[in-house]
Amino acid sequence: MIHQQQGTLAHACRTPNKVEAWILGSSIASLASAVHLISDAKIPASQIHVLESQGTPGDGISSTGDSLNGYDHRPGCLPSFDDGCMEKLLAYVPSASGSGTTVLKDIEKYHEDIGYQDAPVTHILIQGDHGPKRVEAKQLDLSLKDRMKLTMLLLRSEESLNSKRIDQIFKKPFFDSRFWIVFSTIFTFQAWHSAAEFRRCLRKYVPEFRGLNTKNPLDCAQFNQFESIIMPIIQYLQKEGVDFRLGTKVTDIITILDSGRKTVSAIRALHDSSQETIIVSSDDIVIVSLGSVTSGSSSGTNKSPPPLRTILDEDELDENWSLWLNLRTENPKLGDPYNFCTRVTESRLETFTVTLKDAEFFNRFVKLTSDKPGMGSLVFLKDSDWKISVCIPCQPFFYLQPDNVQIFWGYGLCPEREGSFVKKPMLVGSGEEIMTELLWHLGFPSESILNNSITVPCVMPRRTASLLPRSCGDRPNVIPEGMTNLAVIGQFVEIPDVTNVSMDYGVRGAQLAVAQLMGLHKQPENTRKTLDLSFLALWR
Repeated sequence: MIHQQQGTLAHACRTPNKVEAWILGSSIASLASAVHLISDAKIPASQIHVLESQGTPGDGISSTGDSLNGYDHRPGCLPSFDDGCMEKLLAYVPSASGSGTTVLKDIEKYHEDIGYQDAPVTHILIQGDHGPKRVEAKQLDLSLKDRMKLTMLLLRSEESLNSKRIDQIFKKPFFDSRFWIVFSTIFTFQAWHSAAEFRRCLRKYVPEFRGLNTKNPLDCAQFNQFESIIMPIIQYLQKEGVDFRLGTKVTDIITILDSGRKTVSAIRALHDSSQETIIVSSDDIVIVSLGSVTSGSSSGTNKSPPPLRTILDEDELDENWSLWLNLRTENPKLGDPYNFCTRVTESRLETFTVTLKDAEFFNRFVKLTSDKPGMGSLVFLKDSDWKISVCIPCQPFFYLQPDNVQIFWGYGLCPEREGSFVKKPMLVGSGEEIMTELLWHLGFPSESILNNSITVPCVMPRRTASLLPRSCGDRPNVIPEGMTNLAVIGQFVEIPDVTNVSMDYGVRGAQLAVAQLMGLHKQPENTRKTLDLSFLALWR
């Protein structure tokens, strides 16, 4: 609970060397905040403090494991790059290779080296008379009625949609179209998700849709997101001298009230089971990462399913959610976390990472899809009741991955359903059973592939929580109304007209938070553009 005390109002202007910056959580948005506080706001790194309850920063977007026990890749938001905010961030971060360049330059050079001129495509596989076959997705497969509905949705105001679901606007034929299959595969939308967020995503990406693909690659870097993007940021911040306080769980925020405005005056936290109170002055700033799409995630093994926890209880929520609940108790302007964190049957998906000991699967998969190996394409299995999509990334996908090992990953949008071949829900299936179902759909009923693979499943109960239907006010502004030294960031804050389907959203929020708290003139470029409907003539 937030305690209110009478006190003085925070200063309107802040001098960098007098500011202590407290960042609660270590999501990509939190890490971006620290980078921009150093690079843009010129706050000394030693005066930036990141409080994180886990033993490793990164908010659960970790990639762990080895070739013996199997790798475990937990994907964050895809795509990583959206409107340039991530590019600005990575232009500040030195390359982890020690080459003297930046992470952004490393990624750009990598694209040149592998010939990444074209965006990775999304394929659809269906069961034909002679096994699975690829369906061309160049046409949208939309009826005139659905094209008109999409056009009207693009032109509607967001206020008119409020808490509507997508399936309250479109009927079943739309959800069987190639357009929906590819769009939902890329951005993990479901029919029951937010029509307002779907509209934002459409307005951002549909004008760039050519052959049902976007220009931005999904797997944009040489290795997985954690090792290519998040780890270099962490290493840079640690080298600069940022104060990472791991194993520190924030339990409360204390504010003072003056003339109707609130200023954070203290932070209460548990560190090594000991309660501590951190004094915050009016010159200081506090940046809070709200919610987490990786919260409650649990991994299984090749022989056992992930443990299904009871995750509806508030006591089992991590601090990204519990702190938001506390903040909202005293300030209704801080949104409604309950709308996002308790609806796990609507926000859940299951990912899986497959470690291969020989090349048979890759060789057969490339032959089936006619795709250039390792371009990060997504392949959707249309006849899968689990709604499986598979991604074959560039190899090696992990930095220490042996040369004789290959990795791919995928996810199921409907893991609660019974499989087509494995007659049980994906949620209660072992990694081996998930791989068996996948091989059956691909027409690779090979015992040698199964015996030479290790599949690690991971249930992510809130992976699509940020896409759930919402009402106006369910998400707080980056600078909440009435607060003087507090900002909130992450996928669950409100940034008008911007879709939250990419990593860029959290980074954009971090840039806004730093600019507004520190009074900087330079803020992220506005992404809102005049909607050109000329592309609609191409819709067939």
